[in-house]
Amino acid sequence: IGKNHPHAILFSLYVAARSDHTERSQAAKDVLAKLHDVYPELVEETEVVSRELIRITFLFPELWINAIIYVNGVYESKDGYNDIIRTITPIYKLLFKPETLREYHFVQKFGKALTKAYDMLTQYFTSKNDQKLKLAIDQYRYIYHCIREQYPRLSELNLMDTSPILAAYSDMALVVPGTYNPDRELGQDDLRQDERAMQLFGLINSLLMKDDETAKRFLAIEQFPVVPLSSNSGLIGFYPDCESFHSHVNNIRKVSNQPINLEQRLACQFSPNWDTLTVMQKVESFEYALSNTPGNDLQRAMWYTAPNAEVWLERRTNYTRSLAVMSIAGYILGLGDRHPSNILIHEHTGKVVHIDLGDCFEVAAYRDKFPEKVPFRLTRMLIMPMEVGSIDGIFKHSANHTMRVLRANRDSLMAVLEAFVFDPLVSWSYLRDSEMGIKTTPKPQKSKHPKQKAQQEHASRWNTSNGEDFASVSGSKPDGEWSSKVGDTYHDLVDGKDWQTGNPKARAIIKRIYGKLIGTDFNPNEQLAVSEQIEKLIQQATSSENLAGLYSGWVPFW
Repeated sequence: IGKNHPHAILFSLYVAARSDHTERSQAAKDVLAKLHDVYPELVEETEVVSRELIRITFLFPELWINAIIYVNGVYESKDGYNDIIRTITPIYKLLFKPETLREYHFVQKFGKALTKAYDMLTQYFTSKNDQKLKLAIDQYRYIYHCIREQYPRLSELNLMDTSPILAAYSDMALVVPGTYNPDRELGQDDLRQDERAMQLFGLINSLLMKDDETAKRFLAIEQFPVVPLSSNSGLIGFYPDCESFHSHVNNIRKVSNQPINLEQRLACQFSPNWDTLTVMQKVESFEYALSNTPGNDLQRAMWYTAPNAEVWLERRTNYTRSLAVMSIAGYILGLGDRHPSNILIHEHTGKVVHIDLGDCFEVAAYRDKFPEKVPFRLTRMLIMPMEVGSIDGIFKHSANHTMRVLRANRDSLMAVLEAFVFDPLVSWSYLRDSEMGIKTTPKPQKSKHPKQKAQQEHASRWNTSNGEDFASVSGSKPDGEWSSKVGDTYHDLVDGKDWQTGNPKARAIIKRIYGKLIGTDFNPNEQLAVSEQIEKLIQQATSSENLAGLYSGWVPFW
């Protein structure tokens, strides 16, 4: 493959070459060395471009903001202090090796203050004097606020300032990452999980195209390119002409002069002690807020933006079908974190586009705080644009056909998902830590397109507490055991295969996914028909009890 289609694998090889896994890294370097003998210019250009793109992805201000958030998270958890030094020492090494004009400016402004904080931190580990640790944390917090103040969020970058090496390049042999197609002539977070999810969605689309019923309805998942550059950075293709669900609602409420968190305010007025209520107590407040608000903001937005009724009808149909397909595909994958900024709607077609695919395999359902108990997002604002047919019309029909096709082709899907789950490139640390009872600490998040960052801006508006959280929650994330029994079938063979770790959590996930694809996901001893399975999923997704217990940043009121 590398000899005939080097563009298809070069970036993936460089991701593996930068891996912490010694054997994997060396294997990738060996392949790159052989490719260099055949395509020296192409390999060298790939190394330079991937390295410089990583530099641009993690500019010094962003790198230190994430690092300080991590340090503060460890300090607040009062556990794992030794991890602080191990995590930030490599960043300090970068700090004193600036290579671009922006990096030199950053070091001039903050180099002394960061060095002072590091010295106090090392003094704590030498003396175990808690006062030294507190002084170090205070210094880091001060630096954090100074960086925030002096480096506002950027909408564009000057390439000469951020990567003069890339700015000087021209007429490359390397194609733009994510654009290579072996069937045409050549042209000139960690996203690895997103990339694998896109590969799965590509398979699902091919299966839907081969089925007569789904093909004639044009049922498909909207995709966009994802190119990992390293374990914690990469490129996400921009999906044009889209607005997030959150943006649509925000625009309508600005025009109507209504607060963005109207429903949350009503619920808190009904129950001022919302944060301390049990789930059943929250249900009453939740339903009170819904009954006193129309919840038709998205419906109005789609109607107002359509030039005529014919276009509106076409967009409504596309919207409903794409929402149904992605709901079922997301359920099979165990996709969580579907808050309003992670769901985009195409302005011209009405199709739904899902972004930020990092929470897979139902990890969100097994959080200690605010677990997500819904299989997919199907809240009232998403239902209202379906108009007269509502859930029982096009949505349920499309969902039934999608599930039917996926269940009929479960062997193909399991082959891809099996590689996905047991892929050593996919991080299992959060699953292993949870299983072993190890406390985890906040990790720096991957950088995204500004539209995909919008979740960070609106999350605080949904915080019902009065205090200000230094490392505030982004989107719907507030900070598990699995079971499946289907007899002597496919998943029993999984346990016997000699895969790299024999991770019991990974094997359980495979069993869980297989249960979904044969209809035993609700009762391991009872196989449901497709229509029965879809009906139960819709009941779970629309249950007030399930929705009321969700984290406020997920915005269940919408």
